[in-house]
Amino acid sequence: VSTQSTGSSGINAEYGATVSALPSALESIDWSYYSSRVGDPSIVDDFKAKYAGVSIPRPEDTTSASIGVLEADFKKDVAEYLSGANERIATFESKLANLHAEKPMEEMTVEEYLSDKPELRAKIEADIASRAL
Repeated sequence: VSTQSTGSSGINAEYGATVSALPSALESIDWSYYSSRVGDPSIVDDFKAKYAGVSIPRPEDTTSASIGVLEADFKKDVAEYLSGANERIATFESKLANLHAEKPMEEMTVEEYLSDKPELRAKIEADIASRAL
């Protein structure tokens, strides 16, 4: 066992490797060996019967289906987000290309600047009109 912190994924991988290394079935017990070594073979027979009667049930999986549904929903949400993000990126790149295509501000007149911004032009004209004497 490592003494370094490996995070939850490292712990899970280590646990999975440990469990995978175990045999899939228990080794069979040589009951005749124990019967020949123990003074009273009925003790071994009794133990053998009790051992055969032990049953350890596997826990029922009640969460995998709901986790699968959550995973599918999450993947759908991520795909929608990425689609929207790519659309926003394309819009911003287009706006950036338009800005790069404009004349430099130092060489531009006010009329040239406001030519493609009618809302700003209207706001400025309204502000000028409200301050008129």
